[in-house]
Amino acid sequence: VRILSSAACLSLVGAIELVSPGNKDRLEARRAFAAKCVAYLTRGIGLIVADIVTNRLANMHNEIVASLGHSRPFTLDESMATYAVAYRPARRSVGDQIEIWPRPLTVGDSLPILPLALRGAETVPVDLDETYHEACVRSRLD
Repeated sequence: VRILSSAACLSLVGAIELVSPGNKDRLEARRAFAAKCVAYLTRGIGLIVADIVTNRLANMHNEIVASLGHSRPFTLDESMATYAVAYRPARRSVGDQIEIWPRPLTVGDSLPILPLALRGAETVPVDLDETYHEACVRSRLD
């Protein structure tokens, strides 16, 4: 999902990426997904990544963190197989930073509300549970 601003011209200001099995099956696919997410963040675009894929063990958040040149304490424990993470890139006087809000996901539990930072604007709450239920109703899956 890409959020565009039409203030001056259409420009990308936020993104939500849903991890698919194909994003996790090969090293090249994992690297490409991580590179796309890093490109958003380095351009100052807020990002939410949701990973509900259980048949592949790769952790895409950890791939993103590694692509940024970091490791612990920024990685997620490998036991957190399903999760959602919000990322807010920010320019600070001490250097560029990315704030993260990781949330574990558990089958049967409600999905979290996560902050989506919009480039050049405020942060907006994204209710993943409400969005999921609305998508089910619209798709007649409920």
